[in-house]
Amino acid sequence: MRLPFAWIAAMLVATAAEADVAGVVRCAGGDTMLPLVRTWAQGFSGLHPGASVEARSDVRLSADGFAALLAGEADVATFVREPFPAEFAAFRGQHGYELSLLRVARGSFATRGGTHALAVFVNADNPLQQLTLTQLDALLSAAPRRGAGPTLRHWGELGLRGRWRDRPIHVYGMLHVRNTGNPPGIVNFLQQRVLLGAPFRADLEEQRDAPGESALQAIVRHVASDQLGIGYSGFAFARAGVKSLALAETAAGPFVAGSVEAVAAGTYPLSRDLYLGFDRRPGQPLQPLLRAFLRYALSPAGQQAIRNTPAHFLPLSPREVAEALRELE
Repeated sequence: MRLPFAWIAAMLVATAAEADVAGVVRCAGGDTMLPLVRTWAQGFSGLHPGASVEARSDVRLSADGFAALLAGEADVATFVREPFPAEFAAFRGQHGYELSLLRVARGSFATRGGTHALAVFVNADNPLQQLTLTQLDALLSAAPRRGAGPTLRHWGELGLRGRWRDRPIHVYGMLHVRNTGNPPGIVNFLQQRVLLGAPFRADLEEQRDAPGESALQAIVRHVASDQLGIGYSGFAFARAGVKSLALAETAAGPFVAGSVEAVAAGTYPLSRDLYLGFDRRPGQPLQPLLRAFLRYALSPAGQQAIRNTPAHFLPLSPREVAEALRELE
């Protein structure tokens, strides 16, 4: 990752200014980030001998890390998904201001677990090759908000002709709400990223995790056996009988196929990110120790550590790092 000289110089100045920080930064949350946080902890303590980072191994979920942050038992919640609307509301209700989020990494391209990019699959016999997020919104949503009109019901509404024109669209997806009252992380991502907060269509065929088959595997299996099917899943779950579509924000394009290069560059529209959540009172400076740790996560060493994670997370681009640093300041 090549970094602008000005950015490197700014980081060196900031690191020198924070050389005397001391204390413990308590981190808790998604366990797929635990190896990364432990690597950060080693590097951070090497720069700041009086400081350490506690990475709690007894907390496995982002929801539990957020609960620890809310209870004052953690300084940083590691989010391997976007926070739920209910979590934002809970933090706002307790503190009277918003939860602070710092994007520190991009998810993986094609893993079977962790925070991976999402593919939109259709049956291999389907002539459709690409899709806009406006169209995807109209396919998934009960009340499309991106301007495509009502929910799409037939393949002809996506431009297909001939025998496809009047054939119904069968949409497959994950369970919308778990027993906790919150959606799965992937569903939450799609609802915020694509549906802009609107509810999913009622006739979407929900798939559930089952012994020997995850919901994401079941979605792809159904699309492979249903010529009229479409569904979302991870690239790692691709199989014979399906193909993934190139995606674009709007019809103006560009349409981007899923690849590790496109996900790493952030040009693939359904790439996902990792975040650190923390308490930052508006108008007040961050506590120096916490600020130093957050800056370390964005430093060249912190970003290089992301490349070696077991979950195959990807570092941010230099532009994204610079943006994150500006937000932090």
